[in-house]
Amino acid sequence: MRDRKCIIAVDDSGIILKTLEKLLSGTYEYHAFSKGMRALKYLKEEDTPDLIILDIDMPEIDGYEMLEMIREKDDLKQVPVLFLTSNNDKQHVVKAISGGANDYAVKPIDEESFMGKVYKLLKEERKKLSWDDV
Repeated sequence: MRDRKCIIAVDDSGIILKTLEKLLSGTYEYHAFSKGMRALKYLKEEDTPDLIILDIDMPEIDGYEMLEMIREKDDLKQVPVLFLTSNNDKQHVVKAISGGANDYAVKPIDEESFMGKVYKLLKEERKKLSWDDV
């Protein structure tokens, strides 16, 4: 049993994976994958994560194909999937959501908006700001 919620991210950009690590690893158990097939192997063999973050354009297998495979596996069907991609055309958003993604964020990452989506998908309350944070 994990102490913290688990997030996996799949993106072929090392910079994005490092940025996500900075944003997520302090609060969550974070696992990064630069190749889709490695991520699928992890999903097949390890405990079910609480959130999956996917890029669309990747070598080997793209985000849409990964999403389809994720939604086919019984223990992953209910895991929220957040697309994080530079593709912001309406057709990509529609394809992702209709394919079973729960939300969609566009690169470059706007930290506040992105973390809001993560909190919402994990059904966690956002940290309330206080005057001490200013």
